[in-house]
Amino acid sequence: MKGCGGLHGQQPAVCTKAQKIARATRTKAHIGPRPGGTSPAGRRADNRAMTVAVHRHRPHPAPAAAVGRLRLALLGVVAVLAAEVATGLRAGSLALLGDAAHLLTDSATLGLAWFAVARARRAPTAEHTYGFFRTGILVAAINGVALLAVAVVLGVAAVGRLRQPAAVAGAPVVAVAAFALLVNGALGAALHSAGHELSVRSAALHVVSDAIASAGVLVAGLLIVTVHWGQADAAVSLGIAVLIAAGAVVLLREAMHILAEATPRDLDAEAVRAAIAAMPGVEDVHDLHIWSLDRGHRALSAHVTVANRPLAEVTAALRAIEAALCERFAIEHATLQPECPSCIAEPDPYCDVDSRHAARHESR
Repeated sequence: MKGCGGLHGQQPAVCTKAQKIARATRTKAHIGPRPGGTSPAGRRADNRAMTVAVHRHRPHPAPAAAVGRLRLALLGVVAVLAAEVATGLRAGSLALLGDAAHLLTDSATLGLAWFAVARARRAPTAEHTYGFFRTGILVAAINGVALLAVAVVLGVAAVGRLRQPAAVAGAPVVAVAAFALLVNGALGAALHSAGHELSVRSAALHVVSDAIASAGVLVAGLLIVTVHWGQADAAVSLGIAVLIAAGAVVLLREAMHILAEATPRDLDAEAVRAAIAAMPGVEDVHDLHIWSLDRGHRALSAHVTVANRPLAEVTAALRAIEAALCERFAIEHATLQPECPSCIAEPDPYCDVDSRHAARHESR
């Protein structure tokens, strides 16, 4: 069973409190009195307390380690970038200059990721009621686009070098590539354990791809020094371009999936619908929507049809559904609208925005 805090088993307070309230509410609704008594005022006070406790959006920020390690990664990447540019120009190595161009985008995107993680730690506001988790997704999308651009430029340059080889000094390439491999490897390991947010993951992907690229440049330098194969530099550059493009496509697909508010890939919407419909007191489920704020925060809204029952029992049923969604599907925020078609004739739940706009313009 997944934890209620998202994909990685972290349990936020809001989910845990939902479970406790659901259990308590089920018990009170069926076998005992409510703490507010049986008076209408007592029931209203109790319902307000439950609603605030369950539906308050609480930020679950990235750990402080993520911010510090992103800052460290940015400094390390800038140091390697300076070394590769200086050596690449002096040695005539396209592989080093291509990796430096990759690092230039990394320095910008690491800075953006640092900003995104720090911003995501801020509490929700009246204007940003869900908090700032989507900032990291936007940064990841920018990262993906930047990586694709770098891959195209580097690939074109590498093909040109393969057609017209240029002399490359191998020894400086080997020295700087070894230095870059050590730094990028250490930074990639540090970021990998810093958090699971998409912005942190995209930053780690950047640095790990840098480490792989540095390994390729190191191999090219060794081939130039040992067997004097000058085209090794261009061949490695082309491989780096393919590697960068593949990582960018994966990153963009995930970022676009979240930005499009699609159902999380590891969730089956019909299975969620069936689970809600199977809960006691539920007659039907419709208008079901499931989306993600980022990789670790999921939300759901749905209309739930119930029979003509007392408010206390309907509230207990909704709280039980929220707890089940949290426990089974890691959906930490669920907004459920109860409906009772047998009680009154209900209008169409959808608002005809176009006709309302037209009527407003005609009245003017």
